Amino acid sequence: MMMNRERIGFWVKLLAIVLAVFFIGSSVFLGLGTNVQYNLFELFGGSDQQQQQNQTPGPEDQIQAAEKELEQNPKDPEAIKDLAGLYYNAGRYDDAVRVLKDGREVAPKDEEIPFLLGQVYFQQAQGTPGKEQKDLQEKAGDAFAATTEVEPDNEEAYLLAGEAYEQAGQPAEAIKYYNGYLDREPKGENSEEVKARISALLEGGESSGSAQP
Repeated sequence: MMMNRERIGFWVKLLAIVLAVFFIGSSVFLGLGTNVQYNLFELFGGSDQQQQQNQTPGPEDQIQAAEKELEQNPKDPEAIKDLAGLYYNAGRYDDAVRVLKDGREVAPKDEEIPFLLGQVYFQQAQGTPGKEQKDLQEKAGDAFAATTEVEPDNEEAYLLAGEAYEQAGQPAEAIKYYNGYLDREPKGENSEEVKARISALLEGGESSGSAQP
């Protein structure tokens, strides 16, 4: 059974775009469940895309095919991201983390792998209370920060790293990456809000952007 690699690869790219677009308005990243993701595919693909979806194997079949493909091509970044995306889509976050962490070892120059790892960690943090939540948020920040090392001009990665570190209670790291964003987007649409967050962190208070819209 062959997996539709084009469709899953598009999901990976779409996740990165949606995360970047919706992040700044909320202190919690938007976890895209299966239904939401399929609805987004409909927006891009219309009726032809829906027909393709109807012919697509079920989630477990896709996961099994992706696992087999990664086993055969363990250093293929696309196979890594395909499987991690399917695990994420199925709510199997621990498995997604495992695949992406292994992927960083074998494909250290791929900037999407740490970016997706950061999203998975942050999603895990939303349902985890107490200190463990902050630990996961810190791991998310580390993953987004790693993206900036591979892709220094990725302003979204700086923005997301700053947000993750802020929620992890690490103001110095948050300010560092917020400033990294401003260096790259001094007049960007999020620049004023980022400046306000930095000011609040320097004053030791809560940033205005951490309130729900």
